[in-house]
Amino acid sequence: MSPAREDELVASMLTTRVGDDHYPGDSRVCDTWPGVAPGTRGVLNCLAPTHFRIDDLHTLPVLPPVTWIRGEDDVIVCDTSLFDLAHLGALGAVPGWDGTPAQPMLAQTRHALGLYARAGGRVREIAVPGAGHAVHVERPEECGAALLESLSEGARI
Repeated sequence: MSPAREDELVASMLTTRVGDDHYPGDSRVCDTWPGVAPGTRGVLNCLAPTHFRIDDLHTLPVLPPVTWIRGEDDVIVCDTSLFDLAHLGALGAVPGWDGTPAQPMLAQTRHALGLYARAGGRVREIAVPGAGHAVHVERPEECGAALLESLSEGARI
């Protein structure tokens, strides 16, 4: 990534609002390991299974085309994410790990999108080489081309 693009990425990241109402959100105490669970507010909590079930996506009454554009080298949304406390626990990095299984995000997302495809939805996964979690910043040309191609396909439906 060029220094100018790095500066752009850092400037963008510095606009992120943090806290209970923003990123990452609030949490609540629970009795099971690791002792915290998703709360009710904030960006990450909207994706928690208590509020959103991607494995129910295939039950929507209308199944628009889905294009999943991701960075091939993403270490956040991956099957061994260092943001996954269970994976970190298995590595010995989080004390008291009770054997709670890690969440293989790629496999789980592919499973949900497979259900969606079997229900009649069109699914396309595009893994952009040389990109991580911020594929739109790291490889904007490839990401933009994939997005434009998907939008033009959607217009033909």
